[in-house]
Amino acid sequence: MKQLRNSIRICALVLAFMVLVPIGYGAYSLLRYGTRWRTSEYNVYWTNMKSDVVGGSIYDRYGVVLASTDPDTMERTYARDEAVRRACVHVVGDNRRTVKNAAESFMAEYLYGAFMTYPERFQQTMDGQVRGDDVTLTLDAALSAYIASVFPQGKNGAVVVMNYRSGEIYALLSFPDFDPAAGGSVSVSQSLNRATRWLSAPGSAFKIVTLSAALQNLEGAENRDFECTGGVSFGEHQRTVTDYGGAVHGSLSLRKAFIQSCNSTFAILASEMGDKALRRTAESFGVGDDFIFRDLVVENSAFSSGTSALLGADLAWTGVGQNQLALTPLHMCMIAASVANGGVMMEPRLLMKAVSSRGETRAAFEPIVYRNALPESVADTVRAYMREVVTSGTGTAAGVSGLKVCGKTGTAEIDTQKDDNAWFVGFIDSDTMPFAVCVTVQDSGTGGSVAAPVAQKIFRYLSGK
Repeated sequence: MKQLRNSIRICALVLAFMVLVPIGYGAYSLLRYGTRWRTSEYNVYWTNMKSDVVGGSIYDRYGVVLASTDPDTMERTYARDEAVRRACVHVVGDNRRTVKNAAESFMAEYLYGAFMTYPERFQQTMDGQVRGDDVTLTLDAALSAYIASVFPQGKNGAVVVMNYRSGEIYALLSFPDFDPAAGGSVSVSQSLNRATRWLSAPGSAFKIVTLSAALQNLEGAENRDFECTGGVSFGEHQRTVTDYGGAVHGSLSLRKAFIQSCNSTFAILASEMGDKALRRTAESFGVGDDFIFRDLVVENSAFSSGTSALLGADLAWTGVGQNQLALTPLHMCMIAASVANGGVMMEPRLLMKAVSSRGETRAAFEPIVYRNALPESVADTVRAYMREVVTSGTGTAAGVSGLKVCGKTGTAEIDTQKDDNAWFVGFIDSDTMPFAVCVTVQDSGTGGSVAAPVAQKIFRYLSGK
C-alpha cells in the first residue's frame, strides 16, 4: 500500500510539473514578449478594430501630421508631403502593414483605443463614433526628409539620429523606401526596415568596442607602440589579417592606430585579450541582448554565430569588425551614443506622448537608462580618440567647423557584393546638441568617402550651420 501511495505521489508530481511548466512559461512569454505579439502583423485583432474605431492621428515632435483617419470614409491617410511620407514610412508604417512593427502596429493599442475606459467607450459610442488616441512621436519629419534628400541615390542603407542623453529618436530611415499613399506592390527590400532589422558586420566602426576592451583589459595599452607591416598572421594555418588597401602604417601608438583605423593593431589587441575579454565588453554594449524595448522592435545583435570561443584569425578579424559580427545600424548608433553619454546607454524611444480624444494624457515620454556600457573614464578616453578620427583621421569628411564632432568610420567587406558597406557612427560632443548619428550605405565604398560626408550634412542641419 505504501508503495502504491508513493507511486501515486510521484505521478501527481509529474502531472503537476507537466501542467505548471507550460503555464509558467506561457505567463513569462506573455510578460516578456506580449507587446511583440499584440502588435504583430499576425494579430488580426487590430485589423478588425479598424472598422469600428476611428484610428488616432500620428504626429511628429513638432506637430506635423504623419498619419490620420478620415472619420467619414474611415480611410487612413498619410503626410501631405511625399518626401515626408517616404522618409518616415519605416517608422510610421502603412495601412497594409507592409512595414513590420512600425507605429501603425506597434502603437495600435493607443491608436485604436485599447486603453479607453468602458464609460469613455460607451459615451463615444452614444455620440456616434469611437476615436482612438493621438500619438506624438519623437521623430523630426523635416530632418528625416532632409536626410532622404542627401542620402546616395539608388543605394540601400539606413540612417539613425538619436539624442544620446534621452534616447529620443529624431530620425530613423531605411533605403529603399516607398510611398504609403501610392498603392501598388511594395518589394521585400522596400518594406524591410534596415535601421532595426538588417544585421551586418559594421567594419572598423566596431573598433570602438575593441578599443574599450583593450583599455579595460590590457594594462598599459595606451602607452604601447605597435608595428604595422600591412598584415599579421594568426593560427595554425597562418591566416592573415590585412590592412585596408594594403596600407602599411609603420610604428604607431594605440591612439594613432584607432585614428588611422589600423587593422593589424586591432587584430593583435583582440588576440592578446582573448575571446572572453572582447566578448564581455561587446556584451556590456548590448551585443547578444534580447532587445525588448518599449517603443520598437530591434533585431538582436550577435558576437558570433555560436557560443564557442573564437580563436586565431576568427578572433582577430572580429576585433577589426568583420568575421561573424552582426549588428543593426540602430545598435551601432546606441554604442556611439553611450560613449558620448559617459558610458551610459539609453533605451531608444519613439513615443513622446499619447493623448485621448478628450485631451487626457495616456502616456508621456520619460528617458530610460538601458545599461551602463562603460566606466566613465574609459568613455572619456574613447571619446577623445573619436574626436581625433574626425580632426585628423579617416573621418575628416564628417567634420563641421565650429562643432566638436567625434566619430569612427567603418568599411565592411562583404564577399557577395561588388563593393563594401560604408559606415560612420559619431556624435556632436555638446550639452545643447546631444545628437548621435549612424549612417550606413550598402555596396558603396569606404566609410570615410561615402558615409562620413552624409553624416557631415546631418550634423550641419542639426546645428543650423
